[in-house]
Amino acid sequence: MRNEINTLVVCSKCDVVKLEEEFSKRSTEIKVKYKTDNYKEALYMINDKCNKIDAIIIDGTLESENILDLLTKYEDETLLARTMIIDNIKLDCYNLTNKKYQIFNILPKNYKIDELIYSLKEIKNKNMLYDYQKINTYDKIAEILKKLGIAPDKNGFHYLRKAIYECYLNPGLLTSITKEIYPMVGQTFKKKESCIERSIRSAIETGWDRGNYEYSNELFSSCVDYYKTKPTNGEFIAIIVDKLMLEEGRLAY
Repeated sequence: MRNEINTLVVCSKCDVVKLEEEFSKRSTEIKVKYKTDNYKEALYMINDKCNKIDAIIIDGTLESENILDLLTKYEDETLLARTMIIDNIKLDCYNLTNKKYQIFNILPKNYKIDELIYSLKEIKNKNMLYDYQKINTYDKIAEILKKLGIAPDKNGFHYLRKAIYECYLNPGLLTSITKEIYPMVGQTFKKKESCIERSIRSAIETGWDRGNYEYSNELFSSCVDYYKTKPTNGEFIAIIVDKLMLEEGRLAY
């Protein structure tokens, strides 16, 4: 069926069974079409079934397996943008600098199943609706957030990425962060607007305290004093949107 998300799961046999049970309970779209518990067989499936796989879930901690060896042998590099990794390390460790495409996302081992399901649907939507420029921009936002010290395993990371991307597509929303962006993001993640606001605020504060000082100062020095204050949610989103637009030659909203 057209709306099915045909998924390859590369996990232990026990974890595959658990995922199949959870998917059957919570989503009629997600189908575990292919499954294996080793990377060698996974690579064969990825390269042989590339046109039939919508999303890939890989346990990055399988014993005696080398995940980087697997990821660097994708014949179709675009499949990296359909790959979800389950691991407890930061996404930075998986960035393949010699690749045109980046891994879609990483979730910690104690992930919530709703987060995984949302990410799989998001991968499917990207494949169907976005052209390359939009995919590149969406992934670029994730890279900026990571450079600013905001980890992908935090809810605020995903809320921020969604908020920034929507404002990038429609800059007029920058004046309606509270009235339009929080409700929009809340509807997407099925969370209250107050939860979205707090999580974004927490993510910004955490990143500000532990992130890359030079990069943060380069982005925000014209608007806030790094040592005296932190940007508001709206300022943070607006500055990153402005950076993206300037890089693409869109000099005016």
